[in-house]
Amino acid sequence: MKVLAIDLSSARGSAAVATGGRVIDQRYFACERGRGAGVFAALEAMRNSWLGVELIAVGVGPGSYNGLRASCALTISMQLSTGARLCSSPSPCILEVRDNHFFVYGDARGGRAYRAEVRDRSLCGEVVLLDYAAAAESAEKDGAAALRVGPLACLEHLPEAQPDASVLALLAPGLPPLEPDALQPIYLKPPHITVPRAVRT
Repeated sequence: MKVLAIDLSSARGSAAVATGGRVIDQRYFACERGRGAGVFAALEAMRNSWLGVELIAVGVGPGSYNGLRASCALTISMQLSTGARLCSSPSPCILEVRDNHFFVYGDARGGRAYRAEVRDRSLCGEVVLLDYAAAAESAEKDGAAALRVGPLACLEHLPEAQPDASVLALLAPGLPPLEPDALQPIYLKPPHITVPRAVRT
């Protein structure tokens, strides 16, 4: 089975193609603040690898609102145009680590961090929001199994790891299939929307 995987949840975006349980192509690119336009250049460069794709997988966060929206929209568009099946994974489950059990911390903005527990590449319970003090206390209890995704003011001492589409490409054949309208990013809080001021007439 040929698999295309995409993740734009962190500052390092990635795309990968796997077949027969082996990654045959992969690209990494800057995705700061969810500006993941690099994925299009990556997919163009990988075109010969993913042509004939049978399964498309996407990392659904948590992470950048813009990155998650863009990757889900792109995945659905490609699924509709290729007829491939679709699946997804929480992005903490596809970190580039070998451990089977670990805890992931990431910046949730506004003085808060998220915490996710991962075992055998699946979430254990819900992703939770913590203030910085609670996150630091929690990470101390998690010990050597605690990791962080990207900069995090309260936990800069933790080892850093990134979601990796190559990991997702190998996991994807064992993930449950999704209908396009069931694909949902993991949003930890409502998006911040600036309401325009009323115009005086």
